[in-house]
Amino acid sequence: MTPQQISQDIELCLEQRAIIKKAQVILKAAEKRLEQAGLEGEQIPLQEADREGRQFLARCPKLGVIVPVVFESDQIIASFQPDTEIHDILQDLSIGKLAKFFTDTRKFERIQKDGQLYRKTAREILGSAAPAFIAASLQRDKAGIPKSRTIIGWENVKPIDQVAV
Repeated sequence: MTPQQISQDIELCLEQRAIIKKAQVILKAAEKRLEQAGLEGEQIPLQEADREGRQFLARCPKLGVIVPVVFESDQIIASFQPDTEIHDILQDLSIGKLAKFFTDTRKFERIQKDGQLYRKTAREILGSAAPAFIAASLQRDKAGIPKSRTIIGWENVKPIDQVAV
């Protein structure tokens, strides 16, 4: 490559990175407004019956599409250290079946990779003990409030006439 080509590529890349950065700021603000609309609007159950959470169907009549704003249920911890308070609690609540949920190496790693399967497995294995076990398994912030997640379903945009409400 010539110095001129290198210079042109640098110029192009810097211009495009500036455009991307500006677009990310705009998208983040718009998604925050969609999340707020979802919190204030009518929420309906998720389409998957055994998945926990709610959703708001954001409509764009101009484009004739619906974008789901999904409010996932509380997040499950992915791992924890042995001989900690959470280890003791989950060990007790799992009625001796902790190995069905977490591997035991240097730290305990969750076996089920998504919360939906984790909850289903807990209900199958633990029966009536499952709700307490699941509640103890939640990720919590510094104030002890369970962490959850909002997802704007850009990959799941559907034409309005294809969505049954």
